[in-house]
Amino acid sequence: MRCFSKIFLVISIGLSLAQEEPDTWNIIQDSIFTPNCISCHDHGLYFAEQSDLILAEDVAYQELINVVPNNTAAADDGLTLVGTDGIVSLYNSFLWEKINAQDFEHFYDDHPEYGSLMPLGVDFLTNGQLEYIRQWIIAGAPDSGAVADVNLLGDTTRFRLPEFEALEPPENGIQLHLGPFEIAPQFERELFYFSEIDTSDLIYVNKVEITMAPGSHHFILYTYDEDLFEETLLQNFPETDVYRDLRNLGGEENISTLVYMPWMRFITGTQIRFFQYSFPEGVALRLDPFYGFDMNSHYVNYTDETTYGEVYANLHTVSLTEVSHVAEILQLNNTEFSLAPMETTFVNATYWVGDEFEGYDNLNVFQLQSHAHQKNLEFRVYKRSESDPNYREMIYMALDWEHPPIINYDPPISFNNDEGFELEAIYYNNSQDTTKFGFLSTDEMMILFGLFYPNSELASNIKDPVPQEFSLYQNFPNPFNPSTTISYDLKRTSNVNLSIFDLSGKKIITLLNRKQVAGKKSFTWSGLNSQGEHMGSGVYIYSITADKISKSKKMLLIK
Repeated sequence: MRCFSKIFLVISIGLSLAQEEPDTWNIIQDSIFTPNCISCHDHGLYFAEQSDLILAEDVAYQELINVVPNNTAAADDGLTLVGTDGIVSLYNSFLWEKINAQDFEHFYDDHPEYGSLMPLGVDFLTNGQLEYIRQWIIAGAPDSGAVADVNLLGDTTRFRLPEFEALEPPENGIQLHLGPFEIAPQFERELFYFSEIDTSDLIYVNKVEITMAPGSHHFILYTYDEDLFEETLLQNFPETDVYRDLRNLGGEENISTLVYMPWMRFITGTQIRFFQYSFPEGVALRLDPFYGFDMNSHYVNYTDETTYGEVYANLHTVSLTEVSHVAEILQLNNTEFSLAPMETTFVNATYWVGDEFEGYDNLNVFQLQSHAHQKNLEFRVYKRSESDPNYREMIYMALDWEHPPIINYDPPISFNNDEGFELEAIYYNNSQDTTKFGFLSTDEMMILFGLFYPNSELASNIKDPVPQEFSLYQNFPNPFNPSTTISYDLKRTSNVNLSIFDLSGKKIITLLNRKQVAGKKSFTWSGLNSQGEHMGSGVYIYSITADKISKSKKMLLIK
């Protein structure tokens, strides 16, 4: 009897210990989802609503189990977020596809339309956490019971991305290459590198690949447009194929580099060393190679030896015949703010679609990224409605100015003509001086970049970018005081000279003397001569020359 008693006692203790072990699901929620995922997938956050996935403790299980993913490609592939069919569900789990960093090549090579590996912007889950979740899914993903070995969580190693190597050039498209370039010991090197492309045709980009050597903080690809010349005194693009450092080795900023930054237009970027992004089906970003590509790379070297940075970027292109929607670059820039010394300041700016996006009645926004400087604590973006002042839905959030997330939206966020973007940024000015908008790290910025396309199909939303002939139009208004706008059409990319003369033929001022890409153009004359003096009342002649062809018209200034 004593033998049976001992056996009974051992069994009782074993059952008691088993009952005391926490439920696997509760551990996944408390130790994995809550610290790693809640910052994006919580109640009221647009990231949760956009992905249709809330991982807060009260609803996470119901949100995951046997639910069809909001990602249309994953849904079309027959995946569920997490199924309850054991091993079969593991291979049909969209959650597992998104977190299993160890299968990184399969994820990006076979399913680029699935988005990015998660968690976004932070370290991958540990190998122990991944195995713990894997065992839970294989066990049927129950909401109670200990079905995975809790000791697995002791493995805190993480998947590391493979060795850096060059990308194969795209079959159709453009490859950009930066480096190798040196990063001095104990130094952060951020630089720009402007490249021209040997083609005059518009290109349509529908996929981006980027790979970076170890040590990279970020890579961003920019272009420019005519604002660079029309809104500044600059007459040329940055010097071609030259490294333009943001700071020298002593830490001082280079003004010659900073001066171009406000007129850069975001194309794409990443903080992930291996990055692939495919545009939504039928959507392609239209770019004009005339404005070139400015590559921005930031590398960190905290060692005592020189290291090297290097980047490859592929822009995959398609024919216009394969494009249903032409994507455009979104860029909203608030320069009207002031930060008092040693104070926290909330800055808000609202931009309505009807005011900011001329010619578009609606937008489908599929990518957003913020940009600010070191005094920025938070950067949030809300969708607003003019017809409903109480409507305010958060669609973007960045809590780290150095690492703002690039968020891809699938499906895109739709904006009507009476809707818009509210940018809200929180700053703490830890200096003794008032801080305003500027280009130095001691100044501040408040910029939202993004990509969008209109709802309408290509046939109605694309405008013919190339006029059929070279034309000069009558200035408007005419007569005028104090300024007037001169408009003209260029049939092809040309060297353009636009000048003002008096009736005697004496040149008053040259408004423009540089190459311009084909399209509809305009320039405003404020009635000043080349010395900045106001001209008197009278008749003046404006003359334009392009491709050795000249056209002139008269205009009347009345004071």
